[in-house]
Amino acid sequence: MIVAFRENVGGVLLACAELMVNPDCDLISAKDSDDLKQKMDFTGIDDVKVLGFRGTTDTTKLVKYIFGKQLPRMFQGDPDVEGYVSMILRHRSSRPIELVSFLYSCQGNVELLYSGKSVTGKKYYNYMRDVNRSYHRLCMFARPYFVNGVLSVKVDSPHRIGDMFCRWLARKNPDIPISVIEGNIAWIGNGGHVGLEHYTQVPSSLVGSLEFSNACDDIDDMWDMYYDSQFIPKRRNKNHARQLQPKASASMSKMSERDSYKVERGIANCTLDNFVSQSEV
Repeated sequence: MIVAFRENVGGVLLACAELMVNPDCDLISAKDSDDLKQKMDFTGIDDVKVLGFRGTTDTTKLVKYIFGKQLPRMFQGDPDVEGYVSMILRHRSSRPIELVSFLYSCQGNVELLYSGKSVTGKKYYNYMRDVNRSYHRLCMFARPYFVNGVLSVKVDSPHRIGDMFCRWLARKNPDIPISVIEGNIAWIGNGGHVGLEHYTQVPSSLVGSLEFSNACDDIDDMWDMYYDSQFIPKRRNKNHARQLQPKASASMSKMSERDSYKVERGIANCTLDNFVSQSEV
């Protein structure tokens, strides 16, 4: 028997539940229906049981079915099983079929997901932690900027976390549209402000055509001017600044690059007089 599942949380959990009933079945994973069709056409397979491609899945009930009610953690900040699977699927080295097999091998003992007692368990726990760190690093260091009134940012991460970051930005800025560009795609948050769905995905080439009139494009320049004018040379602590914003984070956005430059090269001469036009002097 061949089982095809979608590479998302619901698909992985459904495949694990299927393994519990039919341990000898073969697994195929696919990102979406088109990807599944291509794989089936390539292999010539017709008789496949499909899981997770139609409708929504109650992942909470699946977790209880597979692992019961016991939910121990290695650290208090670790996610639940659904968050654990979601993080791992975002990792660049993730293998969904291997992940399903690992979940099945735990035989209902959820502690094995977090304890790292096996080689595979330790690997996937580290995957989860890597993705979580990358996400929090984006939240700390990525500096969005306004383009035609849309709060935009390009993310530079080896893992697929652009949608997570977009949702976080949208929650923090509910009154303006959000654009998070990840390679050749862009995640749009609060899309209702620009005539799109509340949360959607579009080609990155379309981001430049989005406009929103209630925001100011010069906010980054205003912040730079204020920052520079308040700078006190005697209080400059280069080492401390590097600890708070390492060079590795400088590529996350244009503002991060400027901040890193200021840390390394110093601040340009600027006074409060820069805020006053010549006509007012």
